[in-house]
Amino acid sequence: MTASFEIKRAAPSDAAALAAFAARLFRDTYSDDTAAADLDDYVAKSFSAELQAAEIGDPEAAVFMATDGGVLAGYAYVVFSPEEADLALLSRIYVDANWRGRGVANHLLNAAIAECAAHNVGRLRLTVYEKNARAIAFYSKVGFAVMGTTTFTVGDDVQADLVMELDVMARRADH
Repeated sequence: MTASFEIKRAAPSDAAALAAFAARLFRDTYSDDTAAADLDDYVAKSFSAELQAAEIGDPEAAVFMATDGGVLAGYAYVVFSPEEADLALLSRIYVDANWRGRGVANHLLNAAIAECAAHNVGRLRLTVYEKNARAIAFYSKVGFAVMGTTTFTVGDDVQADLVMELDVMARRADH
């Protein structure tokens, strides 16, 4: 199937759509392993339209959207580290289930990597839930390597995450 989506930088007017999209995908991804009350608490604190607008407007971050005729297929949120000039955090890369396997994640990742290169950032780091096998497989396939573990709290639930990192310049050289 040919993908017909486009990647664009999110605008403030996209905040409400991103908030609803992120909340839905977060619930879909973690509802099997996380109590409903914990999910509700996390979503309420993390995916409001106001918070999404702040993320979009942050000069130390970039939000990219994959859309098809106005329909949101996925998005990525990358934050540049104020402490380490050579480091950025891929805070989110979410792809709707209907779009998985169609190149959306790769294109969003490439947009994040291009933004890293524009900021002279050489390392892109992320954390991923240890039970999210699909995401871990994708990240490994595109060149991220596990460098440790950390915890992530959703409500009262403390979960284990893998910390993975990508050499941005090596990835750009490969493509």
